[in-house]
This record gives sequence, C-alpha cells and structure tokens, in this order.
Amino acid sequence: MSEFQIYHLAQLNFINNAIYTVVVVMLSALAFYLIRRREELDLPPYSKIIMTGFCACVAFFGIQVNSFLATTQKGLSYQLSELKTSGTAISSTAQNWIDFVGYGVTEGPPALAPDVPSIIFWLIISFMFIGGIWFPRPAKK
Repeated sequence: MSEFQIYHLAQLNFINNAIYTVVVVMLSALAFYLIRRREELDLPPYSKIIMTGFCACVAFFGIQVNSFLATTQKGLSYQLSELKTSGTAISSTAQNWIDFVGYGVTEGPPALAPDVPSIIFWLIISFMFIGGIWFPRPAKK
C-alpha cells in the first residue's frame, strides 16, 4: 500500500468519526433535555431507570467514538511506520506524524481503547447524567 492510500483510508475514517461525533453530541443534548423534561412532567419513578439506561448507552457510544478516533490516529502512525520499515521512502509529513503520535511498528497494531482525556471527559458527562437523574433538586423559591 502506498502512502497516499494510507492517508486516503485514514481520512475516510476521520470523516466517519466526525459524523458519529455529531450524532454523539445530538444524543447527549437529547439526554440532557429528557432529564429536564422528566423532572418537569413529574414522571413515575421507573422513568429514572429508563433514563439511566439511555444515558449509559449515550456515554458508552461516546467513549466508543473516541476510541475509534484514537485507534485511527495510532493506526495511521503504525501503517506509515510499517511502510518506512519495509524500505519505502516516506515523506517528511509522514515522519512528522509518526513522531507526533509516537506509535510505531514495535508497538504492534493498535487496540481499540480510548485515550485518558476521553475517559475523564465521559466520566464527567456520566456523572452529570446520573446527577441530573438521581440527585435531589434544590427547593424552588
């Protein structure tokens, strides 16, 4: 595979990930809206369980999308470094990407795992979901 083909496949993955990121943002906004509406409509207690399940799915989907982004970035670096070790000359841009990501042939193919900032971000969002559903509301004045 040539360097151009590697870049082309990576860009398709980045576009795909961007579309899924938009969906995650819309689902997160929907989850926060539903949390607020559940409280306004004073729905029965079992609605808290349903909302918790929905919000857990949104958070899981979000962490998966971030995992695919991290894997695509590492995979691009891995494929470019694999091309370099095969003896094919690579561009300075490819070498800069390998140096920037710091992932090469010696690490092996990248696993589907999120990066630490993504984990922290989705833990905070999950806490906000759970807090909005289960924590008591302040008294209205």
